[in-house]
Amino acid sequence: MNEKKARISETKIESTEAIDSTILASLRELQEEGESDIVDEIGGLFVKYAPDKIFAIEKAAEKKDSKALMIAAHSLKSSSAYIGAMRLSALSKELEEMGRSGQMDRALDKAKELRAEYERARASLEKEMR
Repeated sequence: MNEKKARISETKIESTEAIDSTILASLRELQEEGESDIVDEIGGLFVKYAPDKIFAIEKAAEKKDSKALMIAAHSLKSSSAYIGAMRLSALSKELEEMGRSGQMDRALDKAKELRAEYERARASLEKEMR
């Protein structure tokens, strides 16, 4: 097994919570009085746009398109971390690395895992939104 593939398979995903509440609390600290709820705004954008990114990841994995996988997973990785979906971000990072390295043999399975984690994160985030 080459070094890059070994790093991908060894990625650990620690959190069992779908959304890290400390990150949402940090976002709420940025809330300005009289403005619409920041978690509602950011969470709403995430819920609106993440499914398209996940669909792009799934299609890239099906077609074994490593470049498309890398790009779509990178985008989801960042937005997931921003709203506190750290496990979703970690899965996105694994997929991004698969795309970057061209190691696509487990990408479809990982994309399915990503979809399930997104559903978990979405449900948790929607509970946090007012």
